[in-house]
Amino acid sequence: MHKNKWNMSNKKTELLLLRVTTVVCLAFGILSVAASLKANSNSMLFDGLYSLIQSMFILGSGRIVTLLFRKQNKKFQFGYSAFEPFFIAIRSTVMLLMTFSIAASAFHAVLTGGYAIDVAIAFKINLLSLVVCIIVYVVLAIQAKRLKSPVLRVEGRSWLIDSAISLAAVLAMIMIYFANKRGYAKLALYIDPIVTIFFIVGLAPMLVRELLQSSRELLGAAPASSIQKDLEQIAKKHVKHEGFRKSKLFAIQQGRGLSVTLYFYLKEERSLRELDALRAKILQDLRSYSSWCEADVVFTLDASWVPLAMPLAVASTI
Repeated sequence: MHKNKWNMSNKKTELLLLRVTTVVCLAFGILSVAASLKANSNSMLFDGLYSLIQSMFILGSGRIVTLLFRKQNKKFQFGYSAFEPFFIAIRSTVMLLMTFSIAASAFHAVLTGGYAIDVAIAFKINLLSLVVCIIVYVVLAIQAKRLKSPVLRVEGRSWLIDSAISLAAVLAMIMIYFANKRGYAKLALYIDPIVTIFFIVGLAPMLVRELLQSSRELLGAAPASSIQKDLEQIAKKHVKHEGFRKSKLFAIQQGRGLSVTLYFYLKEERSLRELDALRAKILQDLRSYSSWCEADVVFTLDASWVPLAMPLAVASTI
């Protein structure tokens, strides 16, 4: 009961954060796009479009969080954990397409003589955006760690990226101002598109990593080595304490969801009541490690049947 209340509290906190950031992100997206058209700035347009697209995906994030706390049903009998990496993969793909589109536009501008921008308008908007983005990022990063939420972690990373975009735009405005002041007006025409290109080159690998990680989770890849090591330590503790012969662990992670199958090989026959009590202790340890962990704990005296319960490629390694 206590766990359910804690989970519901987490759900409300996540949804509240997502709703607030949606409003902030949408407002700055509209403001930046409108200002970029007036100031004729590609870097500001990139910042604005990034915020607009991000706000649309934050709305989707709220839906994903709601699904994660929903009980299994006949259509999704193993829950909704796979929706999280699926959503992140779609988001990363859209962001990459938008990023490459803006990069192509900036590259074309460099080849055709650059462009002049209104520094006064662009500087004020970008500076305000930078301050707000940093504040939102710090709040989301803290809450993502506290709630162990991949959705908030990705949202926080997006705001960090947005902070960096705004910082790059602010620096571009300062460079353009001084270039014009010192008589380098022609050089100033290239600063905004060049800064945009350099920033996109730095941003793209992060989005690609996000896409690859989410794809790995969707394909059922094992969790990070640190998580596997922690799970194996839990298994070894019970092997040593209960006098089992050995254990074998299999795990996958999808978003915050962790699915574990643990085989324990017995030395001698034990009563069903005793094994049920041991299973409860092991499951409690796994749930203490991760509140999103779902596990099957299997005890066997005769291990000859175990390979039959696994895919051939896995069974051949046992």
